[in-house]
Amino acid sequence: MKHWPVLCLGVCAALSGCVFGYGRCLFLSPVEESLTGKLHFRSYPVGGGIDHVAVLALDSTAYVYAPGESRYCEAVNQMQLTGWSEYPPDLTENVPVTVSGSLIPSTSPRQHTKFLIKVHNIERILAIPLKHPAAPHAANR
Repeated sequence: MKHWPVLCLGVCAALSGCVFGYGRCLFLSPVEESLTGKLHFRSYPVGGGIDHVAVLALDSTAYVYAPGESRYCEAVNQMQLTGWSEYPPDLTENVPVTVSGSLIPSTSPRQHTKFLIKVHNIERILAIPLKHPAAPHAANR
């Protein structure tokens, strides 16, 4: 049992940056992350006007490590997209996409989610139709 402290240290190092049962925590900028979800265009009232923003509703909960906010990873289900002024015409409401970029914390009233994605790339996920095998003919039985 003289190796017990070394074993404990190794287990702690292996689990750091993870949410037990859910996977790793995502890190803030400059680390680039890829997230999948559905694209939504939302409107928020802001000081006498309306702010129209793109938001990624994640397919599954992500966990973000933001040391300025908490010692623990924070659960996130949606993130505002920033860094792009115009989206291609095929990126419409409720379209599944993969977004690559760096995560940043919200710092102003015009940022409407707790974390934002500074978009480097966005790709539409094309639905691939499932091929169903042909039903066996009665004669082949």
